[in-house]
Amino acid sequence: MMATVLSMILGLGVTRLLLGLVTVFRIRRTAPVDWMPLAWAGIVFVVQLQFWWGVNQLPAIRPAFAFGDFVFLVALTLMLFLSAALLLPSRAEDESEGLRTYFERDGRYGLLAFASFLVLGFVVNLWFFREALLGLWSVLDIPMIVLPVAAFLSKSRRAQTWITVLYVPLMLVDVWVSL
Repeated sequence: MMATVLSMILGLGVTRLLLGLVTVFRIRRTAPVDWMPLAWAGIVFVVQLQFWWGVNQLPAIRPAFAFGDFVFLVALTLMLFLSAALLLPSRAEDESEGLRTYFERDGRYGLLAFASFLVLGFVVNLWFFREALLGLWSVLDIPMIVLPVAAFLSKSRRAQTWITVLYVPLMLVDVWVSL
């Protein structure tokens, strides 16, 4: 049952992200497209798939969860949904000035939701799965949490660019380690 509820929320997040991409595609002739929110959307999409894969493995890893555990996992999943929902516009009107402007005004808040998801995921690994605090996963998780927050807080496009470019290979290593 838990996998079903989490999968429904994940499915909504994937749908929201894909609809955002369709919106960007549809208005590409009237509003400038920007690569940075698209890169973060790709990152979130990969993490959604990775998390979905993990949700399907939950019963084999831990057969029973308390209701509080369930609520915590739902909150974790909702942060990933919120990240997907905020990164890209859902309506053409939201992006009339271009994707970069949308991202700077509203979309970047998706990075905070993403970092919140990663923080909650860090807690899940420690609390539910009793992972060692100094494992390879935690060495990767710390910069993966800090970098989206830094990108959110940064007013410098150059800093945001470097953070985004650095994040992609870090995320790919994280996916490889978690398989």
